[in-house]
Amino acid sequence: MSCRRTCIQPSPTNAHCGACHVTFGAITSFDRHRRGGECIDPREIGLNRDHNGIWRMASAPADARWGAR
Repeated sequence: MSCRRTCIQPSPTNAHCGACHVTFGAITSFDRHRRGGECIDPREIGLNRDHNGIWRMASAPADARWGAR
């Protein structure tokens, strides 16, 4: 079975779910959205959709990662 025409075509570094037709920025995000054989809403696991429609982990602001300078 092929995916929907409206699905975002994943790059080699992305993961696309054939069940819910959501594309993730990393396989770890994809894995987190599957629990007990069911898809979990990406927002429920702390993911944000980028301008391309790909769900990714929210990144911390640069100053939070490196400390205020």
